[in-house]
Amino acid sequence: MTKRILITGGGRRLGKTLSEHFLNEGWQVVAHYNTRSELEEHPNLSLVQANLSDPDSIRNLCEQLPGLGPFDLVIHNASCFVPDSAAQDLAQHISQHQNVHVTAPVMITEALADSWSDAASMISISDIYADIPNQRFSVYCAAKAGLQNWSLSMAQRLAGKVRVNVIQPGPIKFLPEHDQAYRERVLSQSLIGEELGYGAIVEACSYLIKAPAVTGSVMRVDGGRFVANRYDQTFSS
Repeated sequence: MTKRILITGGGRRLGKTLSEHFLNEGWQVVAHYNTRSELEEHPNLSLVQANLSDPDSIRNLCEQLPGLGPFDLVIHNASCFVPDSAAQDLAQHISQHQNVHVTAPVMITEALADSWSDAASMISISDIYADIPNQRFSVYCAAKAGLQNWSLSMAQRLAGKVRVNVIQPGPIKFLPEHDQAYRERVLSQSLIGEELGYGAIVEACSYLIKAPAVTGSVMRVDGGRFVANRYDQTFSS
């Protein structure tokens, strides 16, 4: 039987790479997106739209999901990454990050309570900032820490039914707006010292879904940045 996966934020960047990987592996892919999807049409691809910063939109998504299952794997990948200095309304800034990183995964997982396949897995994409926060992104860091803690609680609650693990990316893929000086500064704070690429996360997910003894774990995919040093939080960009 063909396996089925749900990926939030599955239409762009890391989510797009994950979606394409599982499509190439023969999976049925349900890819959530917010404003746009960059995925090409595929017979095994279903797209679902929702603004995960809006609880009503999350509820509408949750109503659709059971009919698209059952799921062998769910990856909570959707993310919101805004520096505190850019917030025009602090309450809205907090709500946006919490809804995307905590409220949406909680509600989606609850909606799928009866929609898991046998030996299913769930993976949450956290961040090394969940353990070593950056004061410039305090709200983002708090939300990712919440996602991580909740995920480990789900490993307990869903034990025997769904294996739940967390991946903490580090400097995986720079954005176009990151200049060369910024990139060199970040990579100087890792042990590998290279931009790892989205493939590093794909490989981590592939391992976790094939490792029947692994649940309740937090896997760092950061090139060793977590243990390299306590990074400088003050440089720009």
